[in-house]
Amino acid sequence: MQTLAGGVGDLKRILSNVKNRGIWGEMQLGVLLRDLLAPEQFAENVAVKQGSAERVEFALKLPGSKDETVWLPIDAKFPQEDFQRLLEAREQADTAAADIALKQLERRLKSEARDIQNKYLCPPQTTDFAIMYLPIEGLFAEAVNLPGLLDELQRTYRVCVAGRLPWQRCSTVCKWVLKLWLSKNVLVKSGERSLPLSRIL
Repeated sequence: MQTLAGGVGDLKRILSNVKNRGIWGEMQLGVLLRDLLAPEQFAENVAVKQGSAERVEFALKLPGSKDETVWLPIDAKFPQEDFQRLLEAREQADTAAADIALKQLERRLKSEARDIQNKYLCPPQTTDFAIMYLPIEGLFAEAVNLPGLLDELQRTYRVCVAGRLPWQRCSTVCKWVLKLWLSKNVLVKSGERSLPLSRIL
């Protein structure tokens, strides 16, 4: 309940300013990455697909073959309307409406993961997986608690999910990815071998 209440409070603060709705998650993700990584280890608004105008909000820089950069896309998503409907249904103790809203939220998260896959995954220019960041603790908790959702997102769309509460764990994963990629003993080529990130997150 405390997580849910925190989500309600965060949501109300965001919705009070229309301009902040589209950029709040991206700003939060940027702050976290700047606290975690050196400036040369990531970039903002990266065109990871050649010939495409789509730009991912953030991407980690990983060394590829012939001194080329391989990008690990990280995109913040906040399906606020779906999450708000779920919160309101629960506040009103409307079980049927809450179940419907939860199903819709699940569909939306799958859609967002598919969107990330289609727009930003392009081995060997990128890794063969991406990270979707959910900026609200309650939203991330709902994603984790949906049976089989995270596994499906990783298996079907090659997208791993991170949130505010487990960010310290996620930062450890990011450091692990960088260390593995740079290791002389383990040659990881994007598109040829998958990083087992889904086993860690």
